[in-house]
Amino acid sequence: LNVDHALKKYGVDNSRRRILLALKSKPNASVSDLSEMMVSKMSTTTKIVYRLKDEGFVDTYSCEDDARITRVILTEKGHQMTQKINDLTNVVLEQSFEGLTPLQIEKTMESLKHIFKNLSR
Repeated sequence: LNVDHALKKYGVDNSRRRILLALKSKPNASVSDLSEMMVSKMSTTTKIVYRLKDEGFVDTYSCEDDARITRVILTEKGHQMTQKINDLTNVVLEQSFEGLTPLQIEKTMESLKHIFKNLSR
């Protein structure tokens, strides 16, 4: 929530943030790939992608192998925004562990990994 609040001044909401970060991890993803990554309806993802395109954060192109597939890439402005997102996330993450010793942080991370593993079953 803190990251989302900070990003609002840049005009980036949670949905936009998720797509930008997904593209950072999977360049040239299709709209369908992004939809799966975000666990979102294809129509919703498509709308967000085209908003991001209008805002200059991404560009789209038709796949050479199959013109029905639309691929999405980050523009320079999109790369800059993902850097801002990561910087803000790092600040919030550091704040969240304030006052904990390295051992406490390590034990917390171990517990979270265990919980994540349980939820992945």
